[in-house]
Amino acid sequence: MRHIVMCFGVCVVLVFAAGCGNTVQGMRPNQTGISGLDEMVLVPVEAARPSRGDISSYFETTTRVEAERHVQVVSEGVGECLEVFVEEGQAVREGEVLARLDTKQLEAQIRQTRVNVQQAKFHMEKAAEQQKEGILSPFELENTRFAHEQASAMLALQELQLENQTITAPISGVVTLRNIQKGQMVATGVPVFRIVDPASYILPIMPPEKELPRLRLDQIAKVSIDSVDGREFAAHVRRINPSVEPLSGTVKVVLDFEEEARPFLREGSFARVKLVMETHANVLMLPKDAVIEENTRKYVMVVREATDSAALDAAATEAAESEASAPAASAPDRTAEKNPILVADRIEIKIGLEDSNHIEVMEGLDEETLVVTLGQHTLKPGSQVKITTAEEEIGALASLTADEALALARGERRNARAARAAGAT
Repeated sequence: MRHIVMCFGVCVVLVFAAGCGNTVQGMRPNQTGISGLDEMVLVPVEAARPSRGDISSYFETTTRVEAERHVQVVSEGVGECLEVFVEEGQAVREGEVLARLDTKQLEAQIRQTRVNVQQAKFHMEKAAEQQKEGILSPFELENTRFAHEQASAMLALQELQLENQTITAPISGVVTLRNIQKGQMVATGVPVFRIVDPASYILPIMPPEKELPRLRLDQIAKVSIDSVDGREFAAHVRRINPSVEPLSGTVKVVLDFEEEARPFLREGSFARVKLVMETHANVLMLPKDAVIEENTRKYVMVVREATDSAALDAAATEAAESEASAPAASAPDRTAEKNPILVADRIEIKIGLEDSNHIEVMEGLDEETLVVTLGQHTLKPGSQVKITTAEEEIGALASLTADEALALARGERRNARAARAAGAT
């Protein structure tokens, strides 16, 4: 499309440049004192009428998808990794076994400790009998009881360590990191897996403090994700942090996705967010590119039919040329009635909301006005135009030189003047 627009612009420039010897778009008085259009070529433009629809203003920002529930699984055991049961990208359930470490040394220690517990229990029971018979003092009995409890505590600790040799999933979700391999020596506290819950994906955004009065719960946002082409997803505001970040002057806002978006989400995906701040329904709209801004004021170029006085001026200025080009005996040509002369005019407008493509028109236009949407930047009020498209112009002029294109444009202008003169008679 950019190539087409550039080519279209080149055609327009060629037409204007070739006619620079005359006042192409200007007006000059002729010898009769009647103002007339000088050698004017038809400027090709694209034009369309304003449309009606809903338009919204947005707060636009970028962010990344985050999982609100995510866990770094660290090893609580020590030893060689014997087996790994999951891979990255695999879904797991809470309590599912992820990996298993060597347990031989711990099992041997537990067997020894169990013997110690039995022995301590025997000594405690024997001391209790001796204490009843008065052979053993209460102090010695307490010592045997303490020994039994210490052995039992050691057994419980070793059994817990044995359980820690099996690494399990603390939450249900998807494995996004596996940092362990079979045969690897693992130490306590080493991160070995990372699990995220896909159902907890959120979008955090940071609007500036000045937007705080316009933020509200359940506010709608439109989200596009770079990893998902051609799709736009809906989200809504779930949480607004009541405090302002002092360093950045922003407010943290958390957005929730609609359910239809969740199968496409990935943690860390780059997202473009348009938070709807205000909406006006059924308003008059124009493409933003059609609007010209000068000194903070907004204008558009419109197309209208030439008035009767303008047609008379043109006929008076080119009367001799029209008579020479039109056969005397020919019947009057009514082309001008069927194809009225179109000229450009500039109108100031007042605008309202605008989005990335359209702008709301509050004053200056109605639904029947033809607005120039391509070629408006080369026009001046009073320029004579013809409505076409870039594709049509490029196709028609593809094989012409610049001189041939200029001659063609002048020929169209001359024919139009002749038709008006014939129609007047």
